[in-house]
Amino acid sequence: MTRGLLAGVLVWAVLLGIVATLSLPVAALLAAGSILALLAMGDLGLLLAGVLLFNMIGEPYELAYASVSLGGLNLYANDVLLLVLAAAWTLKRLREGHVPALPRDPISVLLLIYLAYGCFSLVRSLPLHGSAAFAAFRVHFFYGLLFFVTLPTLSDPRSRRRLFLAALIGATWISLFGVLNAATGAHLGSRTSTHTYRYLSSLQALAIFFGLSLLIGVVWARRRTLGSLLLGGLYLSGILISQARSIWLGALVAMLTAVFGSLAWRRNLVRLALPVGAVLLVFVLIGGLTGRADLAQDVVTRAASFRDTSEDLTTVWRLFVWAEAARQLSANPIFGLGLGKQFVYFDVVHNFWEDSRQLHNTYLEIAYPSGLIAAGLFIAFQVLVLWRTLKTARRCARAGPEAAGRAPRLLALAACQVCLAGAAFANVVGASMVSTIYVWILSAASVIETREADALARASEGPR
Repeated sequence: MTRGLLAGVLVWAVLLGIVATLSLPVAALLAAGSILALLAMGDLGLLLAGVLLFNMIGEPYELAYASVSLGGLNLYANDVLLLVLAAAWTLKRLREGHVPALPRDPISVLLLIYLAYGCFSLVRSLPLHGSAAFAAFRVHFFYGLLFFVTLPTLSDPRSRRRLFLAALIGATWISLFGVLNAATGAHLGSRTSTHTYRYLSSLQALAIFFGLSLLIGVVWARRRTLGSLLLGGLYLSGILISQARSIWLGALVAMLTAVFGSLAWRRNLVRLALPVGAVLLVFVLIGGLTGRADLAQDVVTRAASFRDTSEDLTTVWRLFVWAEAARQLSANPIFGLGLGKQFVYFDVVHNFWEDSRQLHNTYLEIAYPSGLIAAGLFIAFQVLVLWRTLKTARRCARAGPEAAGRAPRLLALAACQVCLAGAAFANVVGASMVSTIYVWILSAASVIETREADALARASEGPR
């Protein structure tokens, strides 16, 4: 048995090597698919955590965008995750003798309405834009099914722990990647509008914040070790190194939301201020140890650009593009211009028509093809999930010790949601094949944690 397994692994490795000489992305996808298939056979929670980790650490190398074409349809890791989880959930329900029923809770019903409207938008868009409508439908609507298929898996506490661990591992990997970039001077892309260099992208900084928030709310809330404090310093250093101002602002608002969402906000504000001060010191030390002492000055220069947004090129570009997209959308603001509609505008700087840029605003990316109805439903879904999470966190804080222990985790998840919404307002979160699943998996984890914490709070309160 052992020899046969070893022989099979060796043969598969040789085949992967041959494929890699022909196409590295296909080989990477086959390797990832093999690992994910093995994880799925063992535990769906491992599959979910594996895909999340693959998206987080594969994005810097563009491996997470690799796909296999099946009859002209590109199959991504996100598609494999959705299909496997949906099949597993359906088979389980049928074995139990239950016909899958539609959910009734307000959050799920709201999402069902959003998905139903997406189907309407797809049918409406096919005569207008042809097959291009399918690709837009998949990113904006179809992946919303991940919320439903991940709920049963995340009902197992072990699956949630693995998901949180995957986020911590991914954040650690990306942070180290950013520190290495800063040490070697391997910046990403061109210089910023303030003439400093970025060593991580905005999406990578967003993934690091997920790790930072979960570290504080899940790990630090239980065991305050020196290792976790140093890991938090590494995360915050990675976020600073990115020089992604949208993530900086989103992270700040997210942390303040978590602090003031707690009943003991004064004490938590002091607790937050002390580690932040210590981490800033760690960041300066990292800059000194890597021989890049100018990093601190770059960060200060980038932060100071918040005062001069009217002269900042990236801000001016965003405002111009948003205004142009809104002007075009005014032709049909309710239903949008159709899924698959390519945004085109005249670039006054380079003097040509631009058709390859995204809007850098998830909500406008949804409204542009599908109208204000779609954008409003999506925003309402996010607001309802966040409101439920914060409400339950405050309720747990008033309950018994067991329920109160859930409050930091809920506040951490709320912080992740706020930072994600902030990033979505100024970046391409909703239009990215990688990061679009963050919304749905994070929402599912928040809903499951809220349900369990709410039950514990009710039990501790006793009969009324």
